[in-house]
Amino acid sequence: MGNKRRWPIAITCLALVTACGGGRTAAPGPAATTLPSPGHASTAPAAAATGETAVSPNWKPVAGAKLAGSAALLDVAATGPRDAWAVGYKDSAEDREGTPALQHWDGTRWTQKTISPSDAWHLVGVSAGGPDDVWIVGNAGNAYTAHWDGTRWTGWHPFGVADDYSLTGVAATGGHAWLVGRTPSQGVIMEWTGRRFRNALRADGYFTAVTAEPGHVWAVGTDAPPGASVTPGTPMVWHGTAVSGPDIQSWQRGRTPEIAGGVLRKVWMVTPSDVWAVGSVSPPGGTAEVPLVLHWDGASWKQVQVPVSRGKLDGVTAAGSGDVWISGIDADHSGQVLFLHFDGRKWTPSYGPLLRREREDQQYPQSDDIGRTGITRVPGSSRLWAVGSVGWGDAEADFILRHD
Repeated sequence: MGNKRRWPIAITCLALVTACGGGRTAAPGPAATTLPSPGHASTAPAAAATGETAVSPNWKPVAGAKLAGSAALLDVAATGPRDAWAVGYKDSAEDREGTPALQHWDGTRWTQKTISPSDAWHLVGVSAGGPDDVWIVGNAGNAYTAHWDGTRWTGWHPFGVADDYSLTGVAATGGHAWLVGRTPSQGVIMEWTGRRFRNALRADGYFTAVTAEPGHVWAVGTDAPPGASVTPGTPMVWHGTAVSGPDIQSWQRGRTPEIAGGVLRKVWMVTPSDVWAVGSVSPPGGTAEVPLVLHWDGASWKQVQVPVSRGKLDGVTAAGSGDVWISGIDADHSGQVLFLHFDGRKWTPSYGPLLRREREDQQYPQSDDIGRTGITRVPGSSRLWAVGSVGWGDAEADFILRHD
């Protein structure tokens, strides 16, 4: 099933870029909270709508490969200190979709790799089961996925030439890959069996992310209809398990809290009885988004309160039950990436550096705000990678941060 294509890798020139700056009035960061359970720039900055807060010294900008035009990095995955991948898009503008961005970290620097823009305009997800088992997903006129075997990329269009199908996430494990996304009317989960793609599940709503290990798959999203702008959904979780042998044969929808307007954007499985899912809630009336965290303890899904009252959460990763990290945006400090760390007892917020100064004549109100974030742990170390974008429209730029 699907159309297959192979091509060689091309490496482009590297240009170092970092962007930091001041300009917002400093304000103290919020205290840790204990939970009962788990364009042309002006010469002077304008008054900030949201204050700059203290920067964690552990989060530092790292130069990535220079991406042309409006650019963003949407997801990141690592297999070790000398092997990481980041995906997104570049050369975008309000009047064009752009081209795929694919970067690789070799332990010394980030370099740009080439994926044909005829295959995907944007890459939206990456997962690495090992240095020779990396999967990416993206979209153009048709949904697209590709696999890195340590030597070359092999790409497919798993839905063939079908329009209005898109992929949103991927998880690689044990020689298999799980892909999630949406059709014009439903959410879809697909499996790469090692030989072919197969439809594993279709469900009302749509999926945004997936996590997997042998014998267990968790996919999250919302039960709102795909493309719905009026009908609010609630958080959606589906769990696939192996019944006999390694194959996933049984699927059940998880009983999550009924939270109108809730959508889950990322999920991470520490163990089959310790799963974290993050996203946001859009309350009725168009008020600001509220962060959303759900936790599976092996028996039930529960909402977990975090010490941020407004904003959204985009990424989650963990090295264990007492070392969970979330990335996102705090609406009260929207020029800096928000990080939340759970040590098994309490959540502690921290913030990355201010990546862009607010200007009186900036093109958009959001031109100095963080737009997207992603995060991953680095196996074999205490390091973390975070990626994302700052700005909006023609003013959007990618960034990479590292936590040592």
